Amino acid sequence: MRRRQFLSLIPIPAIAQNGARDRYFARYPFDKWAEAGERAQLHWNVRIPAPQLSSHQRLAGRVEVQIESREIEKRRGRGELITFFQVEDSSGRRWRRHDTFSLATIPAGGKPKPLYYAQEFFIVPGDYKFSLAACDSKTSDYSFTQRTLRVSPLHNDPLPNAFANLPAIELASHLGMPDSWFQPYTRGRLNLPIETTRTVHIDVILNLTLSERTAGSLAAFRRNMNALVPALKVLSQLRPSQGALNVTLLDLTKRRMWEQKNVEELNWDRLRAPFAESNPGVIDAQSLAAKEQMTQFFWDQILDRVRTDPEGAEYRAVIVLSSPLFLAHQIKVEPAVPPRDARRRVFYLRYRPLPRYRAVPIPGDGLRPPATALPSDDLEKTLKGLDSKNFTPINPAEFRKALAAIMETIRAWIE
Repeated sequence: MRRRQFLSLIPIPAIAQNGARDRYFARYPFDKWAEAGERAQLHWNVRIPAPQLSSHQRLAGRVEVQIESREIEKRRGRGELITFFQVEDSSGRRWRRHDTFSLATIPAGGKPKPLYYAQEFFIVPGDYKFSLAACDSKTSDYSFTQRTLRVSPLHNDPLPNAFANLPAIELASHLGMPDSWFQPYTRGRLNLPIETTRTVHIDVILNLTLSERTAGSLAAFRRNMNALVPALKVLSQLRPSQGALNVTLLDLTKRRMWEQKNVEELNWDRLRAPFAESNPGVIDAQSLAAKEQMTQFFWDQILDRVRTDPEGAEYRAVIVLSSPLFLAHQIKVEPAVPPRDARRRVFYLRYRPLPRYRAVPIPGDGLRPPATALPSDDLEKTLKGLDSKNFTPINPAEFRKALAAIMETIRAWIE
């Protein structure tokens, strides 16, 4: 997440506020500034791009504030700069947050760059008013502006009721990895019910393992998890009317797993450890010796979850979530495929978001879009024996369509 780009301008952490109370809004005359209207005693720029569907399957927006370097230069060595963020919905509810930046610690010989501040938030369709300010604590110089924003519903939304129980606004927290991927302080839940007439147990399995050619890359691991962890959080909010949902993380390289059963809400304090401790460039001798057995380990975990009780009435659904996985020199998986069973379904979500900026320039030809098609990967080949239904979304909108299709398949299957 792009945030503050400047030289030696030290931020002082602000208290996270998702409501209307923030002591800095009382310490400074923010409400009087609002009454007085627009002012620009500090040279700044404010931008509010249109909210977009995010990997959290929620509309995500951001406010961007940049204070020019000349303002930092002339104010260095004393006090602090405070930025104020307030958003108000159509019913008058307010959400506020401030941030502070020390001016006293900028070295005398340093050349400051512009101060860049961004506040990210989740939002639902509606009308909003944003009030933004920046103030020099020493001189009381300030700038203030107000902007309005209309957020429209998603066009042809395959999950039109998913936002039904969400708060109008939730402010994202400025966190380090892996917490920034999960956003543990946002409590809003998507409305994802699956109405069934019989009991269904859903297992969501997230593969943490990288493809062979990127196996030692921490950057590749972080890029994948930046999309997959929010997607896991979304899938954990599926709610079968009868049954339960389990979540499992798999590290195929080390043949390790982490599991949470009967999920009502993901226990991030417990599940964050594999993300925080992951070091893709390091592999122990025991894991290295068993590296050729990764697909076998994966297959064994799947089989454990798709077996049904011959005399039972419950259904089993397994949803595998992964980035594309291509492995080398794997021992052929022992098939041991259980007999076909109408009470079993397997879905493979191979999620590979493609940023727009990855288009490739071609001399004299403009831009060539990034390749969207991939051959079958090792997980897809492994799951073929279970007649898995495969999806390869490349952005949050396609992931949403795939999620809607999975939910409808489960619902129709168990009518």
